[in-house]
Amino acid sequence: MKIGIFTDTFTPQINGVTSVLEELDRVLTRQGHDVYIFAPAYSRAQRNENGRIFRFPALTAYFHKDSRIVIPYDRRAFAVFPQLNIVYSHTPVSMGLLAIHVARKYSLPHVHTYHTLFTEYLHYLPRLIRPSRRMAERMSAAFCNRCDAITTPSQAMKEELLRYGVQKPIYVLPFGVDIEPFERPIRIDARKVLGLAPEEFFLLYAGRLGIEKNLHFLLRAFRMILDQWDDPRPIRLVLAGGGPHQPLFEEYAKHLKLGDRVLFVGFVPRAELVDYYRGADLFVFASKTETQGLVLMEAMAAGLPAVAVRALGVADIVCDGETGVLVPEDEQIFAQTVAQLLHDPHRRKLLGRNSKERARQMSIHHSVAQLLEIFGQLR
Repeated sequence: MKIGIFTDTFTPQINGVTSVLEELDRVLTRQGHDVYIFAPAYSRAQRNENGRIFRFPALTAYFHKDSRIVIPYDRRAFAVFPQLNIVYSHTPVSMGLLAIHVARKYSLPHVHTYHTLFTEYLHYLPRLIRPSRRMAERMSAAFCNRCDAITTPSQAMKEELLRYGVQKPIYVLPFGVDIEPFERPIRIDARKVLGLAPEEFFLLYAGRLGIEKNLHFLLRAFRMILDQWDDPRPIRLVLAGGGPHQPLFEEYAKHLKLGDRVLFVGFVPRAELVDYYRGADLFVFASKTETQGLVLMEAMAAGLPAVAVRALGVADIVCDGETGVLVPEDEQIFAQTVAQLLHDPHRRKLLGRNSKERARQMSIHHSVAQLLEIFGQLR
């Protein structure tokens, strides 16, 4: 099958969508499918790349320097479009609109994966062009209703799309991770790299450092943990990732007098992050805007139990009491839950074992098999 993937974000940009696309490309190609990726160019050199990745000229969005607004013109790509068997979009914006055009022009089935709860990201747009929440919902529905089928990572997100007015078939399809890297021997001693003592408790957050990730809450909860901590063993919170609001969180950590108890380590390459997961005691997650939360899947693959705020998408991944613990958005409850789990190694071990098994059941290979079934129904 010749599959055309249309996206507004791809390497070298690092985010959940990019990670999913790289995994999909690898697995589908191994299975004998021809995968063509149509994505923005982040440099002039990328415009001259050859192969299955077609880089379109793009402008940097002045309101968000990591984002690109694609100019939908590339002669090499235009020559490939008629050869496709299916159009598969991962954005409702510039490249998504091109996907709609290509699907209609060549009478191709069009599947769209709705990754992002866009209503929670409107703050990145300048006020002059920022739509209301309701308008953003209508725009999402209008795009989805021009596709043949929609996939979304969680049941909660499916219900959101139905509320928006999406009438096309919606399939709940969370994208798992490749568990193979999590089963290889450990290459990096994360504790040594971070300067943590062997007996020190290690809490890990991985992901984007943006205000939509609710990190102010996480830092306040950690402050409560420290205030109530009566164990001689020290405890550290490590935030792995970058983002536009990192300075804001660093300043807030200073305001809370967290000192060196919180480490902002910046972006960690995924090959190394695998060993950060495996070296930590707990994964802590407070975001309320996830349609899935790929980092939660990665933590599970590493056998690392999570304490997370019960919210959209998260509850579809973390099985409360089985692979982690879900709590309300209450700093005190979050802090108490973390402290209790740190002092209960037997329960952490059980949750970690269950997490790993669940990650195997939801691996990327399982996700791809379901995706291909959807493609087959439309051809």
